[in-house]
Order: sequence, then C-alpha cells, then structure tokens
Amino acid sequence: MTPTRAELATRLVEAGHQIPSGVPGVYGRSGEFEAILTGVSQAFRGLREQPAEVVQFPPVVPVGSWLKTDYLESFPQLAGALHVFSGTDKDHRAMVATQVAGGEWHEHLHPSELMMVPAGCHPLYPMLAGGLPQPRRFDLMAHCFRHESEEDPLRMVTFRMHEQVYAGEPDGAIEHRELWLGKLVDLLRGLGLEVEVDVANDPFFGRAGRMLASGQREEALKFEVLSLVAGESPTAIASGNAHRSHFGENFGITLTDGSPAHTSCAGIGLERTTIALLARHGMATSEWPAEVRKRLGL
Repeated sequence: MTPTRAELATRLVEAGHQIPSGVPGVYGRSGEFEAILTGVSQAFRGLREQPAEVVQFPPVVPVGSWLKTDYLESFPQLAGALHVFSGTDKDHRAMVATQVAGGEWHEHLHPSELMMVPAGCHPLYPMLAGGLPQPRRFDLMAHCFRHESEEDPLRMVTFRMHEQVYAGEPDGAIEHRELWLGKLVDLLRGLGLEVEVDVANDPFFGRAGRMLASGQREEALKFEVLSLVAGESPTAIASGNAHRSHFGENFGITLTDGSPAHTSCAGIGLERTTIALLARHGMATSEWPAEVRKRLGL
C-alpha cells in the first residue's frame, strides 16, 4: 500500500536515512542512503552508448551566467542568491548589535556575484560559448537549489541531478532526449519501480508564465518520468527536455553555418529516485531483491 507523504517522511527519519535540519527540504543523509544514490548514478552513467565528456559543477554559478538562462524572468519564486558580509569593523559591530537586539541582522549582508544553481545543465552553457564545430555530449552532475520548501520528503530545497546533455543540430537534440527517456524508463523499471512518461511543463511564474507553460506542453518540449512513491499523486523522478535554440542564442553557441545550436537534456533526480526505491523495497537494503542490489552495487 502506498504510504502517505507524512508516513514516508516518518519512516525515512526513523530508519536514519533522512536527518532533519529544522528547515523543510534540507536533510542530512545516511551512509546507506548515499550508497543507494551512488549506485543509481553509476547505473545511469553505465547506460551511455556514445562517448561523452564527464563534468561536475559546484552548487553556485556567476550572476551573469545565471541571468542569461532567463531564470529571473521565468522562475523567480525558485531562485536563491548568495549574500555575504563585506563591511568594516564598525559595520560588523553594528550587525552583531542588531542580531543581539533581535533585529534583521541579515540586512547588513550584500549580494555577491553568485547565485545558487537551479538546474544541473545551466553551468555548462557558458563553457560552450562560441563556435561548435561538431555536436558535443556531456555526462554531468550538479548540486541544485530551488526555493520550494514544504513538509514533503520528496520536495527538497537542495538536491542532486545527474544529466546527459547534448549540444548541436536540432534533430540530434530531439533524438538525444528521446533516446535517454527510453533508457531512463528501462533503468527505473529494471530497479523495480512502476513508472510512466507524460508530457509536462515547468513551473513558470505569473500570467505570462501560464502561457509559456501551455506552449511548452503543446509543443511537447518537456517530458517527466513519473512514479507513485507516496500520497495520491505521482512524483517526477526523471525528465527529458528539449530547449531548442534557447541556450544557443542566449550564450552564443553557434553551429558551423552560424545558426544557434540546439540543446537537450535528460536527467534523473538522485535523491527522489533513492527515496522511491526505499519506499518500494523497504528501508533496509539487506532485504531488497538480489537483482536490484546487484544492479546498484550494494
């Protein structure tokens, strides 16, 4: 029987897999949880049939690069900015005095040149700026941040994504997304999860965002791999996205004929998939099916 989200949260905490921080959506993880997550990531990487450049990015990105993704216009409700202290001794004393008095001490901090990474592939595009003589494929991982804290074990503020990204010709971008969607479905079903693929849209903000979301669905640019992990509604644990020439235009990534490159990505949410496996097979991996343990190297 599918647990409620509250029941799943309790089970994860009681098993030691999810360590509450006091802030919804921010958790510590057990060694067993991390072993599962690593196994999922390695299994995903093992599906590659063509060479890809393996890269990994930190959880922050320069403001200038972040702005070029149009995240500010599209998803302001999810954004996270890094603020720092850069004042004098006098400013520091004033900040501490404000904190002791119970005031808004964080007003003494100032925006840095860094934003939190919201999507795994975003830090990749600045390094592709310029001519692209041939298609390139990337296998990348990144820590991501999205400001959507809820009392929900499947909705995290910080999480990890493992993606396969393509940059090149329009047809190649679509082929890449379709290929990896199929591979993701096969992988997840092979791990014992019941999944289905459905057209989806990103959570664009505001009235204009609703029009963008509608267009995204109508043009089938985004697909999600869904699994009923907890509660009554399925959860997206993987996705495939066709960006068309959006990032090619914004970052100046051009093909040999001077036209903007097309990009696409397919990725898996590592924490969500790990939680889905724990919910499906039980909180102790020693009791999981042998074929699943073997596939994940447990």
